[in-house]
Amino acid sequence: MYRFALLLAISCGLIACANNDKKISAWEVNDVYQSTIVTPNTSGGKTYVGPSINTMDESNTYVMFNLRSEKTQQGVKSYELQVHLTYFTQMRNYDSATLLNGPVTTFKAISKEAGLCEARGCIFKELVSINLTDAFLKERVKDGFQLTLSSKAGISTVIYVPPQYLKGYLKAVDGINY
Repeated sequence: MYRFALLLAISCGLIACANNDKKISAWEVNDVYQSTIVTPNTSGGKTYVGPSINTMDESNTYVMFNLRSEKTQQGVKSYELQVHLTYFTQMRNYDSATLLNGPVTTFKAISKEAGLCEARGCIFKELVSINLTDAFLKERVKDGFQLTLSSKAGISTVIYVPPQYLKGYLKAVDGINY
């Protein structure tokens, strides 16, 4: 009974997120900046983890994504978009991504997990990442960007990273207004 109530609560929460807007208000640039977590890393540089954006797509996929970067002592930066996908039915096995109508060569499947199973099916989770360049992110600050993840099961998930998120995140990493 407890599992059913938990599953029902999660489902209602996911349905409520289904109508999220693609645009974030301009005032939220500062919220992204303030919510970016900065920690020292083992190489003497810094790690920056941006806040998560949560959405749900037409295939009932709950998507949570954020930017993460490493900055060395010398100032060299590497960026990664981390995407957590949660869905029901069968494992999808996300295996590729398309960005600006071209394939992403830095796609990496990090983990896959089958979770709670009941009579109606199981909850599945996948974590993937895509490496991005500093130049690419700075070029997309005005418009944001869209990424399409594709799975072996034939289901695609579209992720939109809005410009306000990029501005706030890059402001935290670089300490500069865009």
